[in-house]
Amino acid sequence: MLNMKIDLEQISRLANLELTEEEKKILPDQMEKIISWVGQLASLKTSTEEKYTPIDFSLRLDEDEIKKSLPQEEVLAMAPEKEGGFIKVPKVLQGK
Repeated sequence: MLNMKIDLEQISRLANLELTEEEKKILPDQMEKIISWVGQLASLKTSTEEKYTPIDFSLRLDEDEIKKSLPQEEVLAMAPEKEGGFIKVPKVLQGK
């Protein structure tokens, strides 16, 4: 197994995850095992295998089409919660 230092605090911050103390104890070892396993894939002999050919998923842009939208009052009438002419939604990001 590779000898690496997993910066769990940095990873959890980037992923916007709140980890319990139990998770902080077990995750670094699990992550090292996953990284080691993925590293083993590089050592596989694939010379007899068919080469990967990427599929062209180029962005196809359609022409803009102007359509009539619903009136604000009608949209707000369908909303479960509203405030000051806007649809009220739950907070998604903590501390922001």
